[in-house]
Amino acid sequence: MLKASYYYLCPRPMGGWILHKEGCVNLLKSDKRVFIGSLYTRQQALTVAKIHHANATMCSVCLNNFICPTTSSTAIKPARAATPTRHTPRH
Repeated sequence: MLKASYYYLCPRPMGGWILHKEGCVNLLKSDKRVFIGSLYTRQQALTVAKIHHANATMCSVCLNNFICPTTSSTAIKPARAATPTRHTPRH
């Protein structure tokens, strides 16, 4: 079962919003950040964030595809080679 995490939206200096997960080094402790909820996946968090602010984007540090712990468990595994089986007798 997935563990819920806290997600926040922070305003960007040049406009727009950036989505952070609690514990991110780039998450500001300012009054301007907005708590969007306790959510299970980063995609779920982005969906909720875009409801509030359509121009929200994910943080490249805490919500990066390459460091997300869920990517290894959901990776597509290569198929095993099939072994042919003869169902009729040889002549």
